[in-house]
Amino acid sequence: MLYGPPVWDPILIIAQIISIQCLFYLGLGLWQTILFGPYIGSLNVTHLFGWRHMSFKTFLGWMTIAANIINAPLGAVYLLWIVERAKKCLDFASTCYFFHFVFCCASSGFPASLEWWLTNLVGLAIMSLMGEWLCVRREMSDIPITSLRARGAGSSTQMSTAVSGGLKRSDSKSRLLGGPNNV
Repeated sequence: MLYGPPVWDPILIIAQIISIQCLFYLGLGLWQTILFGPYIGSLNVTHLFGWRHMSFKTFLGWMTIAANIINAPLGAVYLLWIVERAKKCLDFASTCYFFHFVFCCASSGFPASLEWWLTNLVGLAIMSLMGEWLCVRREMSDIPITSLRARGAGSSTQMSTAVSGGLKRSDSKSRLLGGPNNV
């Protein structure tokens, strides 16, 4: 995976933000379904966006916090798949959690719970740092030389054939014109 100079492509950036946000909520919903779905009647949107559910005092609160923390490494994998650049991971993770904050404010008001703020700050740190680590590992991985040699060998043979063919043509021209090779 070779990277060229950075190019400003707002459509790509918006598509990446939307993709990460959708996968973030898909993962969060999945973890909430697994962790506390069997214990409550039905999950709804307030479990995703309601800050009042996060509490250290109740079982449901602990499971909500656990679902959010477990979702952060999954978000790092999304950054690896979609963003692919270590230097952009903090930006995209911050954007994801900023939109989560906006959606929470729109759904249930400004989060007044310390548990909500701690959980989301820890989730942001995990998602961005782990995403950067995963992306750096991918960026620093060795480029397989065998595939480049195979491609390069084919190109060099074609090139040498074209060059030798060009020499033959020039030799035949010099023979036709009575050059020094025509003895």
